[in-house]
Amino acid sequence: MHDTILNQPRDKRKALLLANKDKIISRLNNDYMRPWFGQKTDGRVVDLEEMTYTEAIGRAVELMYIKHQRQWTHESHYQIVIDFAKRCECRMSRHVPAVPMIDMLGDIDPTEYADFVGGMYPEAATTTLLSEDAEFFKMLCKRRGQKSPMFVVDLDKDFGLLIQKDSIWPSEHLDAVVDQDPQRVGIQQGPVAARYSTVVDEPVKTILDKIYHKHIAALKERLYGGDESSIPVVEYLCADPVAVDLPDSVAVRDSETERVFVLPEDTNQLPDTGLWLQAVAGPCKSWLQAWLNAPVVLQGTKYTENKLRRLL
Repeated sequence: MHDTILNQPRDKRKALLLANKDKIISRLNNDYMRPWFGQKTDGRVVDLEEMTYTEAIGRAVELMYIKHQRQWTHESHYQIVIDFAKRCECRMSRHVPAVPMIDMLGDIDPTEYADFVGGMYPEAATTTLLSEDAEFFKMLCKRRGQKSPMFVVDLDKDFGLLIQKDSIWPSEHLDAVVDQDPQRVGIQQGPVAARYSTVVDEPVKTILDKIYHKHIAALKERLYGGDESSIPVVEYLCADPVAVDLPDSVAVRDSETERVFVLPEDTNQLPDTGLWLQAVAGPCKSWLQAWLNAPVVLQGTKYTENKLRRLL
């Protein structure tokens, strides 16, 4: 995008952005820390002007309020929602309310703002934003002196500035990022990390290998005192197998060298497939346990269905 659009003069960017609108929005929603704002309650991607007032409020809360921490991504983001809710009330109310809606929002969970506004003003849930109200919301998002919101609301000449502004802050506040996904953010090499960069032009693989092996060495030291001989060996990693009991219709004969299962002739008396495979695999971690319980196996360079399960 930097090489094809953002390196163009600002007055020419909007036309290029609109020509690639679907692709850009898809990349924002899938890969970037600031997703596209416009979205209906059923998940459809739309422009801001196609959203209702309650949808806009709900979407703003979704992207700027961290539910599991019960806090806003930034105090200025709370003000954006409140100011737009005021605008919504002014647009929908036919008389001056005795108690302004804004005075009541302070006692309500922000995730319920949209429903509350829709309850007070039902038309807000069915009326799409008027063009001047859509522009008002965009203006709130660009207001000077506040933290840039964690979304993109429009493809205009300021798009390049928006997607790059405060680009490091999200990497330090992953809870404010969609799905708390570190792959969406850019991480700069700060002064702490720079102390350990002592080789010129060191390949990325070498850096990652050092981290990998240092991590393993730290785990060995912490868990096993650095003694590799005390590290247990298992044939594969999984939860501890659970011993199962087969139904009485299945006879089991054990000897010193083998275990024989005798299945009933009546197919209605056959055991459940999962139970049967667990019984055949046995109660110990082994290659057989791994083989029988794996839904897929690696065949060459492709993952394919584990046909042994179907055979048994």
